[in-house]
Amino acid sequence: MAKSQKVKTTEDLMYELAKPFPREVIEWRVQRTTKDGTAGLALAYVNARTVQDRLNVVMGSNWQCKHINYGPKTICHLGLKLDDEWKWRSDGAGDTNYEADKGAMSDSFKRSAVMWGIGRHLYDLPSVWVKCETKNGRFARFTQDPWQVVQSKKSDFS
Repeated sequence: MAKSQKVKTTEDLMYELAKPFPREVIEWRVQRTTKDGTAGLALAYVNARTVQDRLNVVMGSNWQCKHINYGPKTICHLGLKLDDEWKWRSDGAGDTNYEADKGAMSDSFKRSAVMWGIGRHLYDLPSVWVKCETKNGRFARFTQDPWQVVQSKKSDFS
């Protein structure tokens, strides 16, 4: 290590992990739609690759995860090497409607990352109903930018 490079403390690393993600990497999905299908409850999320990128940038090779099945749930244990010791935090998820097993692994990974502060700021966003289109009774796409609706609710997120 170069002499000018400062060793990061656990506090520094936790701060870096918890930094809000830029808007460009935040995606939106619909949780449910209104009966007439003209609006959907929009939820912000980041994908698993974005979480992996954050861990790689902040922790380098000092992170690992392992998945186990606990009944119908998939549990992800996410370990970070802090102060020369592996520390673990865990969370779980059930199968998803799309690629069930893969979805459960991805969701449990992202949920365990939230336990370390990664993406936790997304839970602070207000719940917003956003105009959308449906096809055959299923969500097709948003017809309004969810960020505009969030801003109209006077959110602190920019």
